[in-house]
Amino acid sequence: MNQAGNNSENDASSSANWRPWYREPWPWVLIAIPLATIIASAVTFWLAVTRPDYLVLDEPEYRDIKSELRAQESAQPIQESEVPDGDG
Repeated sequence: MNQAGNNSENDASSSANWRPWYREPWPWVLIAIPLATIIASAVTFWLAVTRPDYLVLDEPEYRDIKSELRAQESAQPIQESEVPDGDG
């Protein structure tokens, strides 16, 4: 009989301390971290879509560089006899 009386007292004290989950700070902290990540991702995506990448070079300069690269590729490789050995 004594235990039944103690249980009712424990239930009364625990219900007085009980708060709904939305009144506690930790669930909101745990929700805020992924929510902040989603917002930052959305802002990054929006910035990437609305701001185009600009070319560093205009078209004539690009053609000049491209032709120089082609000329270097088609150049004959250096012979081993022409390479200095560094012995002086």
